[in-house]
Amino acid sequence: MKYISLLNMLLLTVSVYTKVYAQEVTLRGAVVDERNAPLDLATVNLLRAKDSTVLKTAFPDASGNYVFVNVTPGEYRVSAVLVGYADAVSQVVKITAAAGTQDLGVLLLKSTNTVLAEVAVTAPQRPLVERKPDMLVVNVENSTLAAGNTAMDILERSPGVTVDKDDNISLMGKQGVTVMIDGKQTYLSAEQLANFLRNTDGNTIKSIELITNPSSKYDASGTAGMINIVLKKNRMAGTNGTFTLGTGYGVGHKANTSLNLNHKAGRFNVFGTYSYLNNRGGNEFDIFRSVVQDNGNTDFQQFANFNRWNRSHNYRAGVDYSTSDRNVIGVLLSGYISGNNNDNSSNTLIGRTLVAPDSTLSTASIFEGSYTSFAVNLNNQFTIDSNGRKLVADVDVSRFSNHNRANYNNTFYLPSGAMKDDPLLSRSDMPTIVDIRVAKVDYTHPLGKKNKIETGLKYSNVSSDNDMRFENQASGNWQNDAGRTNHFLYEEQVAAAYVNYSMQLGKWGAQAGLRGEYTLSDGNSITMANRVKRDYIDFFPSLFINYNISDDHQTGLSYSKRINRPNYGNLNPFEYFLDQYTFERGNPYLRPEYTHAFEASYTLKQKYHLSAGYNRTNDVIAESMNQEPVTKRTWVTRDNLAMQEVWFANLNLPIKIAKYWNTTTNLNAFYMGFKGPLNGDYLEQGQFAWQLRSNHTFNILSTLTAEASVNYQSSLIYSVYHIGAQWSADAGLNKSFYNKKANLKLSVSDIFDTRIQDVRTRYNNMNAVINQKNETRVVRLTFTYSFGNLKNGARRETQSEEKSRINMP
Repeated sequence: MKYISLLNMLLLTVSVYTKVYAQEVTLRGAVVDERNAPLDLATVNLLRAKDSTVLKTAFPDASGNYVFVNVTPGEYRVSAVLVGYADAVSQVVKITAAAGTQDLGVLLLKSTNTVLAEVAVTAPQRPLVERKPDMLVVNVENSTLAAGNTAMDILERSPGVTVDKDDNISLMGKQGVTVMIDGKQTYLSAEQLANFLRNTDGNTIKSIELITNPSSKYDASGTAGMINIVLKKNRMAGTNGTFTLGTGYGVGHKANTSLNLNHKAGRFNVFGTYSYLNNRGGNEFDIFRSVVQDNGNTDFQQFANFNRWNRSHNYRAGVDYSTSDRNVIGVLLSGYISGNNNDNSSNTLIGRTLVAPDSTLSTASIFEGSYTSFAVNLNNQFTIDSNGRKLVADVDVSRFSNHNRANYNNTFYLPSGAMKDDPLLSRSDMPTIVDIRVAKVDYTHPLGKKNKIETGLKYSNVSSDNDMRFENQASGNWQNDAGRTNHFLYEEQVAAAYVNYSMQLGKWGAQAGLRGEYTLSDGNSITMANRVKRDYIDFFPSLFINYNISDDHQTGLSYSKRINRPNYGNLNPFEYFLDQYTFERGNPYLRPEYTHAFEASYTLKQKYHLSAGYNRTNDVIAESMNQEPVTKRTWVTRDNLAMQEVWFANLNLPIKIAKYWNTTTNLNAFYMGFKGPLNGDYLEQGQFAWQLRSNHTFNILSTLTAEASVNYQSSLIYSVYHIGAQWSADAGLNKSFYNKKANLKLSVSDIFDTRIQDVRTRYNNMNAVINQKNETRVVRLTFTYSFGNLKNGARRETQSEEKSRINMP
């Protein structure tokens, strides 16, 4: 109820502002060319007459009309600018309090006779890696290294980002990352998020934003920070679009195509994107583990091959409508339809010694998965006045539906090659549905030119239904396996409110914020009659202080507290079956983990950036392996560990070596340590590690560029695992033609096929070694063509703020 009251107060505040300012002076006018045609792409400025200071800015509508509201009495001029026309400035206009609404007449812009209609718009070349005050931005839009790749491929090549063998994403060495799409949380489990990213065409991505220390305005989830995937948008007048067609080959053939269309006319902007991916690939891994028993050890050596075939249709369509000069309402529909087929096989040697094994387990498994999602977003942005007061509201409704089916054939063989027993035939069927409902409102209120207050409310409701059915065949009949069958329901509600205050005082800048989140969660394993309900409230402060020593030297300090709630899939107690002896199991008793993050930064000449900090996470959710000596089964699960600490330093160096050669090098060094009881023993270990990514761009000709990058990650420790070092090199060429409207890109990832994941653990009674080789060396050829109205005349863009957070197995 208190959240509804606060929302009413916000709306009442907007109403009061509207009534107060309606009593002040409003200025109206129009902008036309020499033929009296309206110029809706012009920019109109209200200037103070005595010194030409810009006080307000307005944009004409389709008829060329503009308006300035809330103008105080005084003397002003009005100027209008537009590319291809000479600037125009009006005579001095004197405004009195009694004027009410005053018509300034027509402002005429004369053509400079510069022929721009035939020139295609090409954005200024941005560096591949760009450092901003609060984030690191990877501009992949025109990169050859991104052409034809998936969103997951691009993430894996971003500075400070690593993806482990189970598709868990880490940022600057830390797990617990919140992934957003266009500022909206995805709310997906690790498995679902990996599937979504692997089925998202990289050609639809504009940039990747890496935010290590978000403010209180963002959701508090994500102890390692946030990764925001910004999709391409087009707001040019008229009709235009981009068509992409690509092919590639690694372990298997790959194909992709996409079409991006946009039409802007008057107050309407309609846009849509469709992409299709068809990828065949695979990976292989070896697992050695030793089970300790009183009468001696039993060793297992498993060799497995996974062959994948993914097909995916992705779509986005929306419309923005300006109901007035100050209000924009938008509707966005998005979703995907994809299917995955995995044909896997493995052979496991079992015995006291692997030189002469007692038996061999041969497992053949076939996985079929279908994945669909559909999301609707309604958004409204109301600009209260041209001083920056605005109210933004979003409502999101989404549904994610997965259906995974698997068939297993486990056969034991004696050393002689004869079958030991009849084959064990099993099958599983797991439909999963996640429903997400999110509503939020944000209000921005400037206090003068250098201070402002931001506040907002948010409510999210996420429900997940997972129904795992597992059966074994006996005497020709399928029988339920009660130990592996489970129906799990999960619901989570989060109500949040935040306030941020930012100020600038001379060379000093500061931002302080506080976010409160009230969480209700209910995990119900119907089959196991096990229910875990939680009800808690948390407060998350944040503080940012900046000091501009000079134009070439800036420093900053920041602190924030964050939370990482358990992944829905990790809470589900049922078993994800790999073979008869290995599986993954959820833990319904997982608690949220909390992180206190401190960071200091220094920027030189607005391009070289150094940051360092310390993160302490309590109740960290850590992955571990467990064994049953009697059944000899091994499984992976997650438990709460007392504490994790990370000391880190990040250096970003953009260097222009020659006129044709630009480089950006990002170095991330960190110490990660873990401490606390885990699996009946006490874990205390840590290690210094570092990551390096060096990108190079070569301008060979005006229409020919080349790119190359080298990546290295040293060995590191995460929880009970020792992860080996790995490195890779990528390269690409980009040829543009037809007045730069068309591009042909050739790229090769992991040229020397060196990216191998080597994971080892020796903890408690565990002794295991895992070597995994994913498909990383891929050759891709991508063609892109831009068509339609490409005149220089891009209009301003309104963008909705945030999206839901999903998490499902």
